[in-house]
Amino acid sequence: MILNELEEVIRGRRGTDPDESYTARLLADSTLNQRKIMEEAFEVCLELQRPETDAALAAEEAADAVKTELDNGADFAATAREKSTGPSGANGGNLGQ
Repeated sequence: MILNELEEVIRGRRGTDPDESYTARLLADSTLNQRKIMEEAFEVCLELQRPETDAALAAEEAADAVKTELDNGADFAATAREKSTGPSGANGGNLGQ
């Protein structure tokens, strides 16, 4: 249910005032969006190169990177099928609720 709610929030922020929503600002400014994606990917890389990787922090950074892709307009179901390691991935993130 949480993933479906996230998708609804992102879709709801499309077309809103960029001064009032960071997501809308990312959607309106492709350069800012690209920088945000690079920032999130870099943070994943930093965490994964540590001698003792914190799995929870690495997962959080990866989730931030995926959320940024979704903010950029990536298709939620296609992204879930491509990136999810959970059982709902094959169903495009549909949790059946």
